[in-house]
Amino acid sequence: MGRAREKDPVEELLDDVESLIDDWFQAKLPFSLQGGLRWTPATDVYETADQYRVTMAVPGLDPDDFNIRFEGDVLRVRGIRRERGCEQRRYHKMEIPVGPFGRRIRLPRPIRAADVEVNYRDGLLEIILPKAGMGSIEVPIE
Repeated sequence: MGRAREKDPVEELLDDVESLIDDWFQAKLPFSLQGGLRWTPATDVYETADQYRVTMAVPGLDPDDFNIRFEGDVLRVRGIRRERGCEQRRYHKMEIPVGPFGRRIRLPRPIRAADVEVNYRDGLLEIILPKAGMGSIEVPIE
């Protein structure tokens, strides 16, 4: 993996603002602009000494229903939960969300993209992102 370019404070602020706006619109609009209801799966993000771990509660999906990308310092997880069965239904109560979802998670350090692991078991999507070494180099004065 190539060395990531350091972002200046303005770029970091703009990324944070974009993330907040995305989260706000997702919370305020119960539908996606492409049609269908929109929902947000419960997600835990934490780090250990050598990796970041993302665990997302998304029961009832197939592995093909996910799209997981890492761009720059942002992990994007998108997917869709489809309604099972095709017969006409008349709901009296509907609490299990269906339709598209998306999460955008900014990580504070570069990762080793080649070593990312993704597991989906028992309704939990787990993404393990190993941290890239933060090695140092000596820079000579010219």
